[in-house]
Amino acid sequence: MFSLGIDRALWHIWQEKPHAGPWSSWASLGGVLTSSPSSVDNSDGRLEVFARGTDNALWHIWQDKPHAGPWSSWASLGGGITSDPAVVDNSDGRLEVFARGTDNALWHIWQEEPHAAPWSGWASLGGQITSDPAGVINSDGRLEVFARGTDNALWHIWQEKPHAGPWSTWTSLGGQITSDPEVFINSDGRLEVFARGTDKALWHIWQDKPHAGPWSGWASLGGGITSDPAVVDNSDGRLEVFARGTDNALWHIWQEEPHAAPWSGWASLGGQITSDPAAIANSDGRLEVFARGTDNALWHIWQDKPHSGPWSGWASLGGVLLSDPLAA
Repeated sequence: MFSLGIDRALWHIWQEKPHAGPWSSWASLGGVLTSSPSSVDNSDGRLEVFARGTDNALWHIWQDKPHAGPWSSWASLGGGITSDPAVVDNSDGRLEVFARGTDNALWHIWQEEPHAAPWSGWASLGGQITSDPAGVINSDGRLEVFARGTDNALWHIWQEKPHAGPWSTWTSLGGQITSDPEVFINSDGRLEVFARGTDKALWHIWQDKPHAGPWSGWASLGGGITSDPAVVDNSDGRLEVFARGTDNALWHIWQEEPHAAPWSGWASLGGQITSDPAAIANSDGRLEVFARGTDNALWHIWQDKPHSGPWSGWASLGGVLLSDPLAA
C-alpha cells in the first residue's frame, strides 16, 4: 500500500506474508509529491511508482529487485502535468504513463524497452479533459484511455494496433459524469467503465463485444456515492464496485453472474472513510479494500472467503495519510 504522508513524501506498508498479516511498519520512500501515486508491475516483476512533483513534472521510483527492496532514488521524467498520472503495461511489456497537461490535453510518455530505460519524450494525444485519465489494455493488446471532457461526457482514445501507434481520434461516449472514470475488463474481455452521475448514482457503460464497439448506452446502478468508484474482479469473474456513501460508510455492489447482469443491490460495509477507496484481490482470491479514516490512518476490511462474504470488521493499519491510498 502506498500513500502520501503529511510531509508529502511517499510512504508504504506491506503484508509480510502473501494474503495475510502481519503487516510491516510504515516506511518512507522520500520525495516531495503533489498528486496521488500510481503504480504498476514491470514485466520483470518490479514495482514502479509514479507521481507529480512540486515542479509539476512526472517523477518515478522503482524496486531494484522483484517484490523486494532496495528501492531506487527518485528520478524525473519531465513534463508539466496537472492530474494524477495513470500507468498501464503495454502488451509487449513496456510501461506507458498518461496525464493531463497544462493545456488540458492528454499527454503520454513510455519506456522504449520492456522494464527498462530509456524513456521516450512526452507526446500529446490532444483532447480537452477535466479529470484524471483512466487507462486499460484491451483483450487484443491495445491500450485505451478514458477521461471526462469539458462537456462532462466520457471521452476515449485508443491505440489502433497493439503496443503501438497510431492512435485513434477522440470519441465521445456521452453521459454526464461528476467523478474520475474507472475502467475494468470483464472476464469475457469486454471493457466496462464506471463513474458517478449528476444524481450521485453509479453509472456504467460497456463494450458489447470484446475489444470492440459498439458500446451500450449508459445505465444506472443507483446508490448515492461521494467518491470515485473502485472496481475489482472476484476470483469467480464477477466485478464488484466500492464507493463512499453519503453517510461516509463504504458501500458495494456486485455482478451476480460473471461478466453479466443482474447486479446486486447496494450493501453497506460500515466504517467512516474520508478518501476514495482502493480495492485489490489477494493472491488467495479474497478481496480487500483500503481507505483513509477520520483519524487520517489507513483502514482496511476484507472478505473472509474468496468471492463471498462474510466480511471482516474494519482494522487500522495506522499512518497519517494525505492522499487516497494506492493498492499494489
